[in-house]
Amino acid sequence: MLIALQRIPFPILALFVGVWIDRLPRRRVMIVADVLRAAVLAAVPISYGAGFLGLPLLYAVSLTTGVLTIFFDLAYLSYVPELVDRERLSDANATLQMSLSVASLAGPGLGGLLIQAVGAARAVGIDSASFVLSFLGLVWMGPDKVRAERRQSPGMLKELSEGLGHVFAHPLLRTLVITLGCVILFGHVLEPNLYPFVYTDLHLSPATLGWILSAEGAGAVVGAYFSPRIMGRVSAGWILAVTGLLSGAAFIIVSFAGAGPTILILGGALIFNGLLDPIHNVTQWSLRQLLTPDHLQGRMNSIFRTVYWGAWPLGNLVGGYLGSVFGPRQSIFLGGLLFGSLSLIFLLGPLRKASLTVPAGEPKIETV
Repeated sequence: MLIALQRIPFPILALFVGVWIDRLPRRRVMIVADVLRAAVLAAVPISYGAGFLGLPLLYAVSLTTGVLTIFFDLAYLSYVPELVDRERLSDANATLQMSLSVASLAGPGLGGLLIQAVGAARAVGIDSASFVLSFLGLVWMGPDKVRAERRQSPGMLKELSEGLGHVFAHPLLRTLVITLGCVILFGHVLEPNLYPFVYTDLHLSPATLGWILSAEGAGAVVGAYFSPRIMGRVSAGWILAVTGLLSGAAFIIVSFAGAGPTILILGGALIFNGLLDPIHNVTQWSLRQLLTPDHLQGRMNSIFRTVYWGAWPLGNLVGGYLGSVFGPRQSIFLGGLLFGSLSLIFLLGPLRKASLTVPAGEPKIETV
């Protein structure tokens, strides 16, 4: 329930938050979001120490943190093109993806150690301090580039319509957002089936799976490091199609675990998937940033985030239904097959020739 409350605001509010991100100074939005998240999370250990921590407060903290995270996430995705030159976007996004991969790799283990050492409530207090560190880093950054002066706001709905028009009238962005929505939907069919499959069918322990997932996170760091080198040589459509196809194949291989050396098959497939995922992410982040003018970055990112967070729970629901009907192993096989097959759609439209290489001083992406 607490996790659900953090995720619910994304598909509901993201489109409107995107308008605000295009109106306001983006670094300032991130700074305010960090300060407020630190304060909200600090309420947990404080109320615990005072003896009145309960579920209503935890629900409020989760929901508020989710709303603030929308502001931060959309602001930082929209801030990158403002911070670096367009020809360096791939490198900047790869660095961001590496930091996310390292956090995903180290976070669960450190969180578990903290909870064991100081208790859950105090561990949340330490998490609160991490947002203070993020705040300090943002404050100490150099001065922002001067953005073009905004015209007078025509109103929330008209600005939102402008963002939707930009994405869905652009042949590359329209193809990208629709295809990503379909791929994400079937990619998340896998989630509700993986853990029952590993524990019930393969009889692996949580510790073993934890080590395998940590190795998958290490693979993600490597994939993020090499992503700009790949993006400089191959079109966006080919990268998205091949990484999606290979990720689908990796999960098909996972479904065969148990027919041989279980840990080797499961671990190898998940590590390979971890290697591919950041390449896919950095490619589509960079492409859509290159195709969007600065004053529409927030709205463009909000549309993609809405599709992502809308397709994710739907995929989980479909995956849960398939798992109850066919079983986890068969559902993982089917999800991998659909995920990989749908990724080939990236090659059927204009994305197949979309170049990610931008010469210095080039104002927009070229298609070849």
